[in-house]
Amino acid sequence: MYEIFAGMLQGITEFLPVSSSGHLVILSSINNSLNLNTYDIAFLHVGTLLSIIIFYRSRIINIFSSYEIFISSIKILSFALIPAVVVGLFSPLQDIIDSNKNILQITGVAYLFLSLILLFSRNLKIEKNLSFHQITIKQSFIIGIAQALALVPGVSRSGITLVTAMYLGIKKTEAIYFSLLLGIPTIFGAWLLTFIDSSFNVNMEMVVPTIVAFLSGLVAIRILVNVTVNSKLQYFGYYCLILSAFCFIN
Repeated sequence: MYEIFAGMLQGITEFLPVSSSGHLVILSSINNSLNLNTYDIAFLHVGTLLSIIIFYRSRIINIFSSYEIFISSIKILSFALIPAVVVGLFSPLQDIIDSNKNILQITGVAYLFLSLILLFSRNLKIEKNLSFHQITIKQSFIIGIAQALALVPGVSRSGITLVTAMYLGIKKTEAIYFSLLLGIPTIFGAWLLTFIDSSFNVNMEMVVPTIVAFLSGLVAIRILVNVTVNSKLQYFGYYCLILSAFCFIN
């Protein structure tokens, strides 16, 4: 039963700017028995990965409609992936975080940082209104740096990349698209590495929770689009501020 709850939590928090990993840290601090292993969490990510593909299926198919569009998309995504790949594969950050006894406090600081970013978003005035294919290599790389920060529990990948993209002048709907499209290789890469490390084992008990993650992920993406377009991201900032306070007083 807990696995199904975890699937729903993963689907919702993966796309809403509230950090799925941060929620798992908080839940584990409340009850140590509520703890999925790395492989199970990675398996749930398959469900959220499918959510992105289904939601943006027409735009993803369009990427392959011409050589120019395909090369442009790959170039933009590639430069955005570099920071997270470098930090994730060649730095001890993840090991330091996983073994740190003060992980709850680290998560609290990260949530405080995220809440300020989200609260700041209400003051953003997007003047350029750039589309996805107008994103420059420099802008893509900057968004990639923002995504790398999400390796710390409490920093939402979707939240920080979305606000960064908007700050750089990218149209709201395009910023959401880029943020979620960037999640496809990021999520798939993390799952693939974990799948290989587990000797290609498949935990059949995670199939239903993964389906739940997929369905709840579709709902979360729709909420994210509506909230962002209506300039209401700051409400998630208040929520993250509450989570930050909880991390410090718990």
